[in-house]
Amino acid sequence: MLFLNRQTALDFDDMLASISSGVSGGVAFGLFENSEDMALNLGFSGFRRGSYDFYKTDWKYLNDASTRGAINGVNSIEGVLVPAGTSTVYDQVLGTNIRRPFLHVRYRASQTDDRRMKSWLTGSVGGGTGSTLDAMEINFLSERCLITQGANNFVLFRGI
Repeated sequence: MLFLNRQTALDFDDMLASISSGVSGGVAFGLFENSEDMALNLGFSGFRRGSYDFYKTDWKYLNDASTRGAINGVNSIEGVLVPAGTSTVYDQVLGTNIRRPFLHVRYRASQTDDRRMKSWLTGSVGGGTGSTLDAMEINFLSERCLITQGANNFVLFRGI
């Protein structure tokens, strides 16, 4: 899976579009199930090279390098290639080996709280106290984080 900033995503689109040109400037639509309409949509979301399938998406976070501390494009990250497979890890809670995707989400949990989707009511009608408003409010809380497992299998595309 390719997570790319906007310019790098366009560069990939241009590269893939140039591959589809035929001999002597003609256009080969064979890559697009012989559909000219499909071929003219050059916003590729996936492609195959050899026996590998690649899927591409924009990651808006990468469009603003200043959010990651990069100045004037120096040390900026243009994209990330993440394998779609799984790896085996030891789960201390279960006490056994389990298979996990390279990217997965974990939720904070304790014996008393499940932070996947915690909800509670405050206010006057049927709710608990804790609010000075004369209205019932529904509150939601979720604590989660993105786990990158086997990061040595990832590829960073860096700016110059």
